Amino acid sequence: MRHYVISLTAILAVISPCGFAWGQDADVEASFDPAYFSQFQPNTASDMVSQIPGFIIQDDGSGERGLGQANLNILINGRRPSSKSSDAAVVLERIPATKVERIDILDGASLDIPGLSGQVANIVTSTGQLSGSWNYAARLEEGTEPQLSEGTLSIRGSNTSGSLEYSATIGHNIFTFSEQGKEQYFDGGGTLFEDRLEDINFEFTRPSADLSLSHTAANGNVANLNVSAGGRNQNLGATEDFLAITDAGQTGQSFFSSGEDEYSYEIGGDYSFSAGSGALKLIGLHRYENSDFNTSIDINALGSPALRRDFNTLDKEGEYIARAEYSWKSKQADDWQLSWEGAFNYLDSTTELGVNGAFLEPQEVRVEEQRTEANLTHSRKLSEKLNLQASLGAEYSEILVKSDAAPADGFFRPKGFLALSYDANERYTWRVKVERQVGQLNFTDFRDSRSLTDGNVNSGNVDIVPTQSWTSNIELERRDDKFLSGTLALFANYIEDPVDRILFPDGTEGPGNLDSAWLYGVKGNATWLLDRYGLKGMRLEASGSLQDSSIDDPITQVSRRLNNTTLWSYNINLRHDIPNTHWAWGANLSHNKTSPFLRLSESLQSNFDIPPAEYFITHKDLFGTRVRLKFENAPQWTLERERLVFAPDRNGQLIRREFAARKRGNRFSIEISDTF
Repeated sequence: MRHYVISLTAILAVISPCGFAWGQDADVEASFDPAYFSQFQPNTASDMVSQIPGFIIQDDGSGERGLGQANLNILINGRRPSSKSSDAAVVLERIPATKVERIDILDGASLDIPGLSGQVANIVTSTGQLSGSWNYAARLEEGTEPQLSEGTLSIRGSNTSGSLEYSATIGHNIFTFSEQGKEQYFDGGGTLFEDRLEDINFEFTRPSADLSLSHTAANGNVANLNVSAGGRNQNLGATEDFLAITDAGQTGQSFFSSGEDEYSYEIGGDYSFSAGSGALKLIGLHRYENSDFNTSIDINALGSPALRRDFNTLDKEGEYIARAEYSWKSKQADDWQLSWEGAFNYLDSTTELGVNGAFLEPQEVRVEEQRTEANLTHSRKLSEKLNLQASLGAEYSEILVKSDAAPADGFFRPKGFLALSYDANERYTWRVKVERQVGQLNFTDFRDSRSLTDGNVNSGNVDIVPTQSWTSNIELERRDDKFLSGTLALFANYIEDPVDRILFPDGTEGPGNLDSAWLYGVKGNATWLLDRYGLKGMRLEASGSLQDSSIDDPITQVSRRLNNTTLWSYNINLRHDIPNTHWAWGANLSHNKTSPFLRLSESLQSNFDIPPAEYFITHKDLFGTRVRLKFENAPQWTLERERLVFAPDRNGQLIRREFAARKRGNRFSIEISDTF
């Protein structure tokens, strides 16, 4: 089936000429030189940015449509990282702390970079001889094998003239855990009919490598190349022993296993040069991912024949993007940009179901999207204290599902945003943003999927359309690098065509669009430096959110919360760098609660019973290296899971309740890092 999407964009921002650097009129809220970070003895730029009071790194936006709007709020020498998939940790850990000349915190609305708002960190680096950093970690946890092969190595340098800069990173991440606990099954009247003991083991490994090259010609032209590749291997095994309490239960054992083998790569680059009265930047990117996912369950119950089920998925997905940006300044020194972007995305998916070794005919689905957009973007200073960003554009996209022969549908969807920032004084800045967004579809929703543990089937839906929403945000920022810094924001989002659970004519269920939904709340963060209270070198950091939502339930016909959405969350971090020593210690506490995930006849909810906590102690110069000891899961938290089953749907009677409580073992880690 083909879908046509045309979008008008009202956004804000402009990229500076050639994207070489942010303009000289950008608002610098604060500047931090290496001396500020000396008490922390950082190894990389990542260590430095994490200690800036009140600054929070935004998500990388790798799930966003194309490259059109910036999301990651960091710049390197005034330029956006041109990779789409690299997150902030990868970008910043490539840069040794010895190469950082300063870090400027800028007001995103004063920049000429489309999409950036709020605080932006610009890391200003120096060029020179080869330097680098490395880290190694070993982790021990109750019930699992020792994790001894985690580490990264990064290098960075330039040629003698500084015209060619390069950086490279290789890494290997590993994570394992085990959980044990009890699960109980109750009937609709609350009578226990089956007891279960669960033992779960999980292992995840991810090797990765990336290379970045940047060349600046004598005439000022800049060329960048980024290449990254990685793998992913994960395996989960779950053994359950079940015991019948009444005749409604069963006695026996089951074993569930799932595994994923994945490899991916991304190649991207850009070239910037002067053209006419402005500058032109040409960008290209290709991304590919191959994922082989296999699940199986073996059930052996007394009085019943042995049963084995398999469900396997092979996904191949890719993306091609070409983009051009032409930027210039008007006589009034306002920034303008005209951009065009074309993209092609696809998913090839093959799924197969097996029962006792006999597999049904595989289901094959191919989804393609072709998209093009053009935008004219403008940013300007309305006064010394007031900045504005605005943009107007249009998008056209066509989605083709090759396994479907339905006629094409067309959609018109405006999108965009308007943002203002106002510097009330040297301490406070107000920001307001209103945006019209069009979401990115998850192509895996177009194919069938199956849960072997719960027995649930999700039918694919070729009629899904992208969500669209109006988002609004008002934020107050406070700056004080000697006492209290942070932000507080109110937000409200009106969502059209939200993707939720729907019932299909054949009686199955799966993802589909509902009419509308609301999401609203408050969020914030704060850094509190405690030196003035006599606690030299101690800081308290906190962030959190409180939000609610509403959507009309297609089954009960009454309003409810969005599926599996955060209701509240918090993260509290205490750190003390003991003055005149190389020692630091600290603790972290985090917790959240989510709304249940509702199917047509089920409700599923999982939450921790107590806040997960971790504690650390660091020696910042032990034989020239930084050594950190970290303790996690003390006291041990319990993951609680409740599943309610109704018949014939959630309007009917409760017929079953499942409650599981699993504990994870204590974890001890040692992390060693250094620069060269």
